[in-house]
This record gives sequence, C-alpha cells and structure tokens, in this order.
Amino acid sequence: MRLSTWRRVTQGGGVLLSLFGATGIGMTHILFPGLHCYACPWAITVCPIGLLQNTIIFGIFPFFGLGAILAYGLAAGRGFCGWFCPFGTINDLLAFRKRRIRRTASYGKYVVLVGTLVGAWALADTAFCKLCPAASLESSIPYLFLGVARVNRPFLVHMATLGATLVGMVLVARFWCRYLCPMGGILSLFNRVSLLHLRWEPAKCTECGACTKVCPMGIEPHREHDDHNCIKCGACVDACSLDSLTLHCSPRRRP
Repeated sequence: MRLSTWRRVTQGGGVLLSLFGATGIGMTHILFPGLHCYACPWAITVCPIGLLQNTIIFGIFPFFGLGAILAYGLAAGRGFCGWFCPFGTINDLLAFRKRRIRRTASYGKYVVLVGTLVGAWALADTAFCKLCPAASLESSIPYLFLGVARVNRPFLVHMATLGATLVGMVLVARFWCRYLCPMGGILSLFNRVSLLHLRWEPAKCTECGACTKVCPMGIEPHREHDDHNCIKCGACVDACSLDSLTLHCSPRRRP
C-alpha cells in the first residue's frame, strides 16, 4: 500500500481525535501533537501553543507540556504535521500549487513562535489564540452556529485571518505549514534527530527531480531530507521509482 493511503488514514485519525468530544467525553490532559484549538466545542485535548502561553502568563514552568512536546519531537519531528495535524490536512486539501519554498520566508514560523511566547509574557494574554486560523475554523465558526458566539470585532478578526490563510493555502501548497505555524516551528527543531526520518541513498538517485515535483513543502527531498521544512509526508517516497528515498521509523544510521 502506498504511503499516501496510510497517511490519509492517520490524518483521518487526527481529525477524529480533534472532534472526539462529540462522543460526550470531556477534556483530558492529552497534549495534541499538532495545531488544534482546545476551545473547540468538541475538543478533548490541549493545544500545545495555548498551553505554553498560559504557563507563561501564570508563571508556571510547563514540565508536562515540554515533556510531551519533547516526546513528540523525538518520535517524529514534523512528521506529525504531515501525518496527523487536522489543520495540516486542510493545507493538503488545498495544495493545488506546489511551488518552491522561499527559504527566508520559511523562517517566519520561528518569528511567529517567538512573538507568541513574548506576547504572552508582555501582554499577559493568549494573543496568538485571538488570531489563530485553526481557532477561527474550529471554535469561532462552530460557536456561531451553536448560538454561543456572535458576529463582533473578535469574530471578524478571526474570519479575516482564516480567510487570508485559506487564500495563501490555495496560492502556495502548505502555506501555513511552510511560513507561519508556531507548532511546526517547535517540531522542526527535532527533525534531524527524530526516529521518523527520510533516508536518501545517493547511489540509487539519478536526480531526476520526480520527488521535488510532488513535494508539498517545496523542498528538494533528495538534498534537503533533514531540512526543518520537511514534514516527512512520504510523497517523495511514493514518487521515487528507484527507491533512493525511503521513510524509516528507527534510530538513524551513522554516515
């Protein structure tokens, strides 16, 4: 079975977990391994970015949050972006234009991450949550239809950020994941050491470019398979007829 098929299954699992509160189960202490708003009416998991902001606001060291993020990072790095994150799945569904990544702009996710944490400290507020497009989609819109929220300035701000993000996704594949996602920024720090990783065998590679054409993140997988932008989705593995790229979940071999 192709990796793309397995990936759709796990992405479906991510969507189900994000909405599992519809079964009647209440909030848990599980940290979601991606960007998912814990204000969603059907959420049972905690948003890592929201948790980090709140621990800064209340002056609490996030032992549990950092421990969970460390575990996720060492297990798969940005693999959770490609295989599990519901907002990443939406990025995939709108990924019509696979452009080369703008290297400088791709560091924007770290700027957003630092700005989010500094903003929580300076403003004593979860400022990122008021702009987060995932929150717009998973909380603002559902609560409007449930009659809890109303159309006011905060709601319109959320709709504006969501609309701009969706347009970006249509124009550039995985736009949010490439340039703005703070959770992707955190997980990318583990990309070179995580158990889930791409392995490239240069002896088998003819540099035909087939992997580059299908990469939703706009990188050259055969040259940048450990890059902070790689979400380890496996699209390049499916496209490579020479098996020079393979996806592994094991300790890395020494060069």
